Amino acid sequence: MKDDALLQSILETYDDSVYPDGFASEYDIMECLSDQNGICTLLVQNKNEEICIAKCYDKSKWRISDNRAVLQSLDHDGLPRFITEFESDTMTVTVREYIEGVPLSRYAEENELHEQEIVGICVRICDILRYLHHRDEPIIHRDIKPQNIIVCSDGSVSLIDFDIARIYRRGNETDTTFFGTPAYAPPEQYGFSQTDARTDIYSLGILLRWLLTGSTKENKNVRVYRPLAKIIRKCTGFDPKDRFTDVSRLKKALLQANPRTQGLRMTAISFGALLAVGLLIFAGVMIYRTATYTPFTADAIPAYQSDEERIADAVAFMKDRYGSDMFDEKDDVATVGDLRAAMIELYGLDREYVYGINTDMPRESDEFFMPWGWDDGQTVDRDIAIYAAVKVHDPSIVADWSGIKDDNGYYPGVRVAVGFAEETGILTGVNRPSDISMGELALILANSDRVFDKAKGKEE
Repeated sequence: MKDDALLQSILETYDDSVYPDGFASEYDIMECLSDQNGICTLLVQNKNEEICIAKCYDKSKWRISDNRAVLQSLDHDGLPRFITEFESDTMTVTVREYIEGVPLSRYAEENELHEQEIVGICVRICDILRYLHHRDEPIIHRDIKPQNIIVCSDGSVSLIDFDIARIYRRGNETDTTFFGTPAYAPPEQYGFSQTDARTDIYSLGILLRWLLTGSTKENKNVRVYRPLAKIIRKCTGFDPKDRFTDVSRLKKALLQANPRTQGLRMTAISFGALLAVGLLIFAGVMIYRTATYTPFTADAIPAYQSDEERIADAVAFMKDRYGSDMFDEKDDVATVGDLRAAMIELYGLDREYVYGINTDMPRESDEFFMPWGWDDGQTVDRDIAIYAAVKVHDPSIVADWSGIKDDNGYYPGVRVAVGFAEETGILTGVNRPSDISMGELALILANSDRVFDKAKGKEE
């Protein structure tokens, strides 16, 4: 094997003095993964038998001051954790977490990926890029390609290899040097202008094309699902101004283009004629209610408002109470990752508890918040959001199944939570059953906060 021969060559010429002080004594080299362009990537093991990745940079070719800040400051489940660093006059060695899984390049070859699964993978990458791009100093990865994306056994994905990542500096006109993979690199990465978030969006568009067609180049003879073809064209515009301005907008477009979502939309259209009559009746009722509208208190659910007004009120309520801008993009489709983030950031639940994965049949447990092992890219249905909103305030409600006459149908805890929500008004204004928006998620959480605030006030 080529890698084995390379490792043997390294071991035969191994000299502790070549590496910075401390590295050779703390880590044993297990395998050489690559050695090119002044970067040697090693699979290493420390004295605690922890497997890690070591990147050895030749200082005569690489200045990695930005990369040091990048690696040390990142904290996201989809990114490798920085462990330590060693430095000498000629070499810098960074050690990071080893992500166990399969590169997307191999995963795609070994599995027949359908459009829905491909969209799911790209949505998860969008979540990682959103974390990088939305930092105070945005981080641009600049090398999005299948080899740098790891698919883990639970279906989650991780983005690795920050060799050419850079911190975006406002005011810089160009990058000084081209690095990256030509097939996935946008024009500005060749020095036409400074790379920014739209650079990664371009590469992700090329990646989407590769996943759908097996090629990074456009081929008009290969048919691509039209909504996804439109996304690819917008991602890969020559001028960055023609691309999506933010990865959140790309994620929204992907979720809306998902064949499953499109199918639901077509079903909804077919019922449009019947709904029109109902809407006319509803409009008359709303006009009457608006005429008799009276102000509501902070702990009351606004019943006499349009859906848009209720959502706007809920977004404002959540921002005022928690100081969060999580729901500002109220039209974006909510994901399980968004729901989990709300439970952690707004309601203070422990991260391990929220992300605990149930490997058995769905059931209530003190070990995990959700009884299902869903990944962050899964879209959220209304009833799942209701379940989480009720449980975060009072877990005993969803755990008490004594009022259910049978055990058939949807997960019992969800059925109990929805019944409670119908009785108390938490469902007010929430009409869409599946793929709810961030605004509708805010509405469910705001309604539940008001219901439990009111109940708490009565008890006191």
